[in-house]
Amino acid sequence: MDFHYTIYLMSAADPLILMWTMIFCMVKLGGTLWLPQFSLRVRYKGILLYGPPGTGKTSLATSCAYDAGVNLFTINGSEIITGYYGESEQSLYDVFSSAKKAAPAVIFIDELDAIAPSREEGSEELSIRMVATLLKLMDEIGPSDRVLLIAATNRPDCIDSALRRYGRLDKEIEIGVPSPGQRLDILQHLLIGVRHSLDDEELESIAQEAHGFVGADLAALCNEAAFCALRRYISLKENSSNTLPASFSAMSLDDAPCTNTNTKSSKSYGETDEKALSVNSEDFKKAKTKVRPSAMREVMLELPKVRWEDVGGQGGVKQQLIEAINLPQKCPEAFANLGVKPPKGVLMMGPPGCSKTLMARAAASEAKLNFLAVKGPELFSKWVGDSEKAVRSLFAKARANAPAIIFFDEIDGLAVTRGHENDGTSVADRVLSQLLVEMDGLDQRIGVTVIGATNRPDKIDPALTRPGRFDRLLDVQLPNEADRTDIFQIHTRSIPCGPDVDLKELARLTEGYTGADIKLVCREAAVAALDESFHIEEVSMRHFEFAIRKVKPSDLKFYQKLAEGFRRFVDGSTQGT
Repeated sequence: MDFHYTIYLMSAADPLILMWTMIFCMVKLGGTLWLPQFSLRVRYKGILLYGPPGTGKTSLATSCAYDAGVNLFTINGSEIITGYYGESEQSLYDVFSSAKKAAPAVIFIDELDAIAPSREEGSEELSIRMVATLLKLMDEIGPSDRVLLIAATNRPDCIDSALRRYGRLDKEIEIGVPSPGQRLDILQHLLIGVRHSLDDEELESIAQEAHGFVGADLAALCNEAAFCALRRYISLKENSSNTLPASFSAMSLDDAPCTNTNTKSSKSYGETDEKALSVNSEDFKKAKTKVRPSAMREVMLELPKVRWEDVGGQGGVKQQLIEAINLPQKCPEAFANLGVKPPKGVLMMGPPGCSKTLMARAAASEAKLNFLAVKGPELFSKWVGDSEKAVRSLFAKARANAPAIIFFDEIDGLAVTRGHENDGTSVADRVLSQLLVEMDGLDQRIGVTVIGATNRPDKIDPALTRPGRFDRLLDVQLPNEADRTDIFQIHTRSIPCGPDVDLKELARLTEGYTGADIKLVCREAAVAALDESFHIEEVSMRHFEFAIRKVKPSDLKFYQKLAEGFRRFVDGSTQGT
C-alpha cells in the first residue's frame, strides 16, 4: 500500500490518518468498515472539516482522496450558483450522479457555508432550496454506492443544523492552529528543495516563536525569507560591481536551489555566493516583521522591540510578570509537576507615568507572544449586543492564536462597578458580565493571559479583582533613587551628555518624579541646550538642573492612597523567611 501522502500545509497528522482510513475502508472496501472479530459494521456518510482559514482543510481532503486512489468530485459554490431557477439544484444532482457512476468516489464541498447556510427567518429562497436539495441527495447515498462526502468550512456555526446530524455529516474533524511541534513539521516540508543554512535548533526556535501561524502563514513566511536572501545577494553583487546570474534573477520559494543538490550549477558559485543565497535565521527574523498570523491581522498590535532593560527600576513588578508570563512558557513541565497553574490575569495599578503599559509590552516582547492591546472604550458600541460580541471575538482570537496576551489599558473605563445606572442594564454592565464569563472560561482559555493596567482601582468592579480572575494585583510604586538612576540612564542613551553630568545626582534631585516626568526632564534639557546654540555638541549638567527646576513632579498622593486599599502584592524579598 503506497501511503505517500504529503503534509504540505497540514496542521496535524492524526486527522490525515483518520481521513485516509475512512476513505480507503469505507469507499474502496465495499462502502463499510467490517470488523469480523467484533461483529461490528461501521458506516460514515460524510465528514466535516472545520477550522481557521489556511490550516490545510482543502489540501487534506484532496491529498487523502488521491492517496486512497478514488475519484474526486469537487463542488465550489461560485461554480454551481446561478441566477436561473433550478439550475443550481440540477448542478448538485449531476455531481452526485456522476460520483455514484464513478464509484469509489469522494465528493468534496469547499466552503460549505456558502452553499448550505442556516435556514433562518428571512433567508434567501435559493439558499433554502440548495439546503433542501443537499439534504435529499445525502439521504439517498446508500451503503452500496461507495461514495463519501467531505465538506470544509471555516464558519461551522453558519451551516444549517440539519446537515450536522448523524447520518449526514457523521464525523466532524477540527483542523486547528498547529502546535509548535506541528509547525516544525510543516517548516521542514516547506524547506525541502530550498537552499538554507538553518540547523535543527534554529528551525525549532522559529517554530516555537511563530505563535498563531497556520500552514499558509508559514508558507508565506518561508517565501518572504527567500526573498530576503535574494535581496541580500543582489545588494552584495551591487557592492562588488558584479552582475547577478540570470538563473537567480527571479528566484522564489518554489524554484530556489536545494541545499543538498550536487549539480554543476550549484558548484559553479563560490562560497560567498553560496552563503549569500542561503536562507538563514536573520532572513526569517526580517520576514516575521512582514508576515503576521492570518487570524491576528485585524487586532494585531505592531509592537516595538521593548526589552526589560528598557524599563528602569520596578524590579519586584518585573519579577512578578516574568513568573506569570515567561516561566509558564519556558518551563511548563515544572508547573505540571507541582500541580499548579499559571495566573489567569495580572492587574497593574499605580500612579500615571510609572511604566505600566511599557512593562506589559516588554513582557510580551520578551516572551515572544502574540499581543492584543485594547483600550477600554474601544469595545463599546451603540448597537445592542455589539459590545458583548466584541469581547467574545477578542477572546476567541486570543484562544485561536494562543499563547497570547490580552492587554487592557485603562481597564477602569471598561470594567466599571455595576449598578450605577438607573435601570441596572447599561452597556457597561453587560460588557463587564461578558468579560467575567470569558475570564472564568478556564478550559477554553488555555494559553491566554490577561493583563490590565489602571490608576483608578476604586472604579473597577470587585468581582473582577478576586483571585481566579485577576490573581495578582501588582502595585506599581513611584521609582526610588536607584530606579530613577536607571531611568535617567535609559533616556540619556541617545543624548550626548557632557562629562559633568552625574546621573546619581540627577536622581537625588528628582525625588517624587515618575518615569514620565524624568523623560520630560531629559527632553527639556536637550531643548535648553539647543536654545543656547544649534551647534552645541553636548548637554551639560546645568541644562538638566534647569529642566528639573522647570518640570515639577506630578501630584500623585491621591493615586498612592487609592493603591493602599487594593494592595495584594507578592514581594519576592519575603521568600525563604
